[in-house]
Amino acid sequence: MRKHIAFLSICLFPVISFGEESNNRWKIHAELSYVKTSGNSETETFASKIEGNRDYNGTRVKLKGEFLYGKADKRENTNKLNLSGRLERVVLNKFFGFLQDDYYRDKFSGYDYRNVLSAGLGYDIFKTEKHKLKGMGSLGYATEKYKNGGSEDYPTGGVNLDYVWDIQENLRFKQELKYETDLQKTDVYFLNSNTAFEVKINSNLSLGTGLKIAYQNKPPSQNIKKTDTTFLTSLIIDF
Repeated sequence: MRKHIAFLSICLFPVISFGEESNNRWKIHAELSYVKTSGNSETETFASKIEGNRDYNGTRVKLKGEFLYGKADKRENTNKLNLSGRLERVVLNKFFGFLQDDYYRDKFSGYDYRNVLSAGLGYDIFKTEKHKLKGMGSLGYATEKYKNGGSEDYPTGGVNLDYVWDIQENLRFKQELKYETDLQKTDVYFLNSNTAFEVKINSNLSLGTGLKIAYQNKPPSQNIKKTDTTFLTSLIIDF
């Protein structure tokens, strides 16, 4: 946890150092979703997501936080928190190196928390007016603490693909794919997919729909399902 906080502090350094450069300001993307039903059944779901992105002379910073909370018939059934920070530096044409820290907390997945600190290389495969595709490969180290007591540390390897398609001026499609594995036990791996559509209302507001699929091949406990899916409709604010 302390490593996680330290790395996010490093990522925040450009905010202080370069705050006076208005041409390189932060771009903020926030999403909010809330659903409540009552009657024969009572459910309540709240989700929020905020991203900050900045590019300063080839140094790129990406910070992200996601929170999902839900109740069914007054009993908590969802409680997830994901925080991540990535610092990128362009090294040659479209190639870049990066450092990344990911912290996960999911009350119902068998983990008190997972923290993965990694470093790797990425490539901007293509970047046009309508299409952007970025690929990344990394090596890292994971620290896990389980709900049933016990913990484990191990080296990891991962691959990421991030794709954005501006279909029309007011319509955007996003797809993120991530694969991560324990390098000592390759049958322990994680697959994550995030698919989203965004429709612009005006320059700052959009409506979005998204489907997230999180798969873990070997959960910490046998009574935990391998796959979690989340579908949300959200109000999006960009500034």
